[in-house]
Amino acid sequence: MRSLPFLLLAGLPVLLASRAQAQTSFSIGPRVGLNVATYHFPVKPIIGTIGYRPGFEAGLAANLGRGHFALQAAALYSQKGFTQRYTADYRTSNNVSMGTVDAEFRNRLHYLTIPLSFAYTQGSDGQGAQVFAGPYLGVLLGGRYETTETPRDGSEPLTYGGAITPISGTAADFAYHAQRFDVGLQAGLGYRYRSLLLQANYSLSLRSLAVGYSYNGVTSSNPVHYNRAFQGSLTYLFGKQG
Repeated sequence: MRSLPFLLLAGLPVLLASRAQAQTSFSIGPRVGLNVATYHFPVKPIIGTIGYRPGFEAGLAANLGRGHFALQAAALYSQKGFTQRYTADYRTSNNVSMGTVDAEFRNRLHYLTIPLSFAYTQGSDGQGAQVFAGPYLGVLLGGRYETTETPRDGSEPLTYGGAITPISGTAADFAYHAQRFDVGLQAGLGYRYRSLLLQANYSLSLRSLAVGYSYNGVTSSNPVHYNRAFQGSLTYLFGKQG
């Protein structure tokens, strides 16, 4: 029985260490990143090839951790969009060719994005490799579209475009609109080393950005399409590291 106090004292540091490792930690800091985004059309567009468009994102991110697990949230300005390349043959009313052009359509959307992720980290102190997944909400702030047509006869290229206006529901005009709210899922891998958090993820929208039109009794709709993006980011977290 004399050995019991000794065993209790010897085991005390282990118990304290386990308790310390399980403590909740909170850290917050700036995030910067890059992405390549595109549109996904369930029904393939009639003409052209859909491509990716690079962009960037920046904002504030937070990490609430306990042991291997963490809840991660951020508020980010994020650029999305897509490109479309196609060939057009202009003709008169008599079906006489006026020339062929190679065209590129560029779409740029500006979002306030709020992702919420649940992460599992390799180390019980929140350090090391991690996997994460969760939902996100995007609020469209605005955007712009632009088309460049390059005639094959050597004439000067022509560029034209305009604004993309956020809207909820159906539009009452035929201007270029996109749905104001975007909701989707994201998942990825990351690595935390002290205050630095490096992450790469893929995000997919679950809500179509297409806007229907109703104007003077005329109704129409755009093809259903969704945001898709690969993203990479670096966050510097101030606060407890583990």
